[in-house]
Amino acid sequence: MKRIITILTGVALLCYFFIAIYNFCPPFYKQSYVGRASNKVSGILGFGVLFDRMLSLTGRSVTYRFYQGGRWQENKLLLEPLFDDYRATGNLTSLKHCRLDTRLVSDIHKTARRKGIQKMKESKAYAEFLDHLLYSHNQNIRPDSLEIFYYIRNYETDALHLSLNFKDKP
Repeated sequence: MKRIITILTGVALLCYFFIAIYNFCPPFYKQSYVGRASNKVSGILGFGVLFDRMLSLTGRSVTYRFYQGGRWQENKLLLEPLFDDYRATGNLTSLKHCRLDTRLVSDIHKTARRKGIQKMKESKAYAEFLDHLLYSHNQNIRPDSLEIFYYIRNYETDALHLSLNFKDKP
């Protein structure tokens, strides 16, 4: 019985490996008989979903800058430095902070896309994001003005799309 389970697991992993490679093949290969057959197999077995979903093919990047002392500061990345710190040191606090920032930014992005920027600025999610941003990333100093850039990156085409951009006086 263990041997049968091992063989079936090996076959499933082998199928998953070939279908993962298939997703990175050029289009002319996908139109051939082998490409069509592997596409049917992936649909039947449920493999390949990780490589076809938009959530796994896109990433978010947030940049912000403050207006203090009569000039705009340089743009600063919000999420990447925290995740890089986690990857380099294994510090779970940085990962938790990165996830919190991601959730807060996603909430204001959804609100802005659905209701508009003015309603987003009046929302509880924006107040929470602003308090967290100023406390954690600006030593609790209120700047004269703030500008946020929210980008969506498509990993397939490596295209960067500006999805949200606004200025505010906190």
